Amino acid sequence: MTATSDDVSATELARPAWRLAWLSPALCGVILCVVLLLGFFSHVQYLNHNCPIDLSGDEAQYWDWSRNLDLSYYSKGPLVAYIIRASCDLFGDTMPAVRYPALALGVATSIVTFLLTRKLFGSDKLALGAVLLNHFVPMFVAGSVLMTIDPPYFFCWALCTYFAAIAIFDEKSWPWMFVGVFAGIGFLAKYAILLWFVGLVVYLLVDPLSRKRLFSPGPWLAFWISLLFTTPVIVWNARHGWASLKHVAHQTGASGGAFSRGNFFEFIGSQIGVVGPILAVIIVCAVIYAIRANCNWEGEAPAEPDAVDEKTARHEPRPPESPEHARRALFLVCIGLTFFAFNLIISFVTKVQVNWPAPAYFTLMILAAWFIAVQMRDVRTWRRWRGWVWATIVMGLVMTPIVHDTSVLFPVVQKFNGIFHTKIKPADIDISGRLRGWHQLGDEISLELRGLGDRPFVLCDDYMQTAETAFYVEGQPKTFYAGSYYADAKRFTQYDMWPDRRLDQPALLGRNAIYVGKGGPIPDEIPAAFERVEKLPEIPVIAGGVTVKTFKIWRCYGFKGMKRPSGPGDY
Repeated sequence: MTATSDDVSATELARPAWRLAWLSPALCGVILCVVLLLGFFSHVQYLNHNCPIDLSGDEAQYWDWSRNLDLSYYSKGPLVAYIIRASCDLFGDTMPAVRYPALALGVATSIVTFLLTRKLFGSDKLALGAVLLNHFVPMFVAGSVLMTIDPPYFFCWALCTYFAAIAIFDEKSWPWMFVGVFAGIGFLAKYAILLWFVGLVVYLLVDPLSRKRLFSPGPWLAFWISLLFTTPVIVWNARHGWASLKHVAHQTGASGGAFSRGNFFEFIGSQIGVVGPILAVIIVCAVIYAIRANCNWEGEAPAEPDAVDEKTARHEPRPPESPEHARRALFLVCIGLTFFAFNLIISFVTKVQVNWPAPAYFTLMILAAWFIAVQMRDVRTWRRWRGWVWATIVMGLVMTPIVHDTSVLFPVVQKFNGIFHTKIKPADIDISGRLRGWHQLGDEISLELRGLGDRPFVLCDDYMQTAETAFYVEGQPKTFYAGSYYADAKRFTQYDMWPDRRLDQPALLGRNAIYVGKGGPIPDEIPAAFERVEKLPEIPVIAGGVTVKTFKIWRCYGFKGMKRPSGPGDY
């Protein structure tokens, strides 16, 4: 009679699903280096040879900031501008040069991921697995190419977590100084990094063995060191009417927040989308497993595999290797989940952008890798999870080329429409649509400006258009933002902080311009600000043989000036 799976002994059920004895620490290091180097140089190739996407609006804006280095800026600290300026001084003011720092910071963050995982769980194999798992997440694939505030912010968040782990679990004091330094540097990228300390405090409160550290000088020293780095931001804001404070308060819902502004369900959906639905389930299960594991350990050592009765071995997942590993998993939960919960809460009263919770996934992805490794420790539990893991890998492999160029899906959409008689527009699924066509728009505007007489300028409806045209128009001129001058004024931006970008300055009077609109008809304020306005043909942007968007531009003659509406303005 053939034995079924139910006839397998408890010892056999408790054997590892995969035996990876051949994967030595040295080989793990070699694989890590190969993966990171291949990723880095393939992205360099991607950026330098027919890259299908132009700079995002944020990237172009930060580049424009880098031409005007300052203590801080309207919505963010100065770090991203200084990093971009350093790269552009080395490689020129080009799209690849703007993005090279993102590639380097992505590699550095992967190395910190490896080091932290190995520090917490003592396994090079698990550390390598955590790095590889990150390479299958669409959000991280995109983030490794785009040079926004996120790469330096994410890197500093990772280093804070790494040095805190050394301080807590190796019981050392010196790492707290580095926690403070990197939290401070991260603050110069994005103010939200100070919320990292909230996750730390939560962990020190809930972990009995670490609670005493809450009253030791180390964590407090780190916090006060980080606050020293706020000085340039505070000085800049004191000189500019506390613009950043007003902006952040408005963005986070602390000022003017309301349920009508919230996007809770959209936020949840966006997070599932950028992580992947299968991996999202694994992360949720990993969090629950880690919390339950800490509740189950009462200071007792786990039973040896041979002592586990057959019924338990068949139907219950094995516990983690030790109570200490459960503690360390809880550390990852507290750092990541606390920050995610903050974003979740404010999504009830304000619009939370899809990238805001990104740092939470630094520790949650390591936790997911640990959870998968625990399930692989015996055949039974691995059978439950192997389909989920393989599906995550397959989805990551499929999504990687799509994230780099969504137009690869356009032929599939057109075939789908032909077969099922649907009317799905390729532009509706083009997640990189906002990054397309800016170089083309810049070329068209450059041609128009040549025929507009002496010193024509570029005027834009939106601040991102203002930044994009500054980068892509010939000669990379200073461009101007009109949105905050409308009767129904759009929010302020850095362009409202610079005196030489004001639209009420005498130096602009009488000059001709190209106006770049957005969406519907031209606002009434633009024709009123010029002697004469002419609409030009729309500029189609084509990707994958499909028109994915159009730009609207106008010739404008004889600028008469614009005055900002009275009132405090929208931050």
